Amino acid sequence: MESMTTAQTLQYPRPDDRPRRRSGRTKLIVSAVVIVITLIIGVIAADRIVDYTTEQRIADGLADYGEAEVSVEGFPILTQLASKELNLVHVTADEATYEGVDFTDVDAKLYDVPTSGSKPIGTVDGTAVLPHSTLDELASEHANLPEGMSFTTVDGELFLKGSMLGQDLLVGIDPKADGRRAVVDATTIKLGSAEFSLDRLPSFLTSAISDIVIDLDFLPAGLELTDITATDSGLQVRLHGSGVSLK
Repeated sequence: MESMTTAQTLQYPRPDDRPRRRSGRTKLIVSAVVIVITLIIGVIAADRIVDYTTEQRIADGLADYGEAEVSVEGFPILTQLASKELNLVHVTADEATYEGVDFTDVDAKLYDVPTSGSKPIGTVDGTAVLPHSTLDELASEHANLPEGMSFTTVDGELFLKGSMLGQDLLVGIDPKADGRRAVVDATTIKLGSAEFSLDRLPSFLTSAISDIVIDLDFLPAGLELTDITATDSGLQVRLHGSGVSLK
C-alpha cells in the first residue's frame, strides 16, 4: 500500500478542527440567548417601573377621597398606556369619603380606564359598606326616620333601634336596592321580649317606619345599586355602572 503524500494529507481536516468550530458556534448561540433574556428582563423591569408609577399616580388622584391601594392589572402596561386606556384598575380602601358621605371596605374594579381625565370610565363594579353612622345621617337627611331611632345589626339582620315604654324597641327591616335608592321596608317589631309582625298592626302605628327611602343621588353618575346586604358594621352595597365619572 502506497503511503499518503503530504499534499494528500492536507486535503483532510485535522481531527481537532471540527470540535473547535462547534465550540465557537455554541458560544455564539449562548451569547445570543443571554442577550435576548437580558432584553426581556429589561422590558419587564421597565414595564413594572411604569406600572408602579402609574398606580401611584392613580392613588394620588384619589387622595381627596381617602387612602387607596391601587393595582393596575394586565401586562404589558406600556402598550395599555400607548392606547391611552388601562384594561383593569383594582382599587381598595379601608375608609373613603365621597361627597361628604363615609364608606368603609371599598373594593372596586374599574374597566377601560382612560389615562386622561376627559373621558368616563368604561365600567365599574364594586362593593362598599355604609356604616351605621352613615345610614343614620342619610336617613335623617333623606327620610323621615322616627326620632331617637338608629340603625344597628343583630345576628346578621338590620334593625332600627330605639326605646318605648322603657323597653328596647327593635324594628326589623328588609333593605332593597332600587336604582340609585335604598328602600328600607319594616317587617317586624320587637318590644322587649314580645315580637309582632307589622301586617298585624294598624297602619297608623307603622306608617313612620314603612317604606323608608334613602336617596343616593350623590353617587357618581352612571352608578346604581344592584344589591344590599346587612353586615355587622352596616350595609354592604354592590354598585355597577357604565360611563362613570368621579368628577
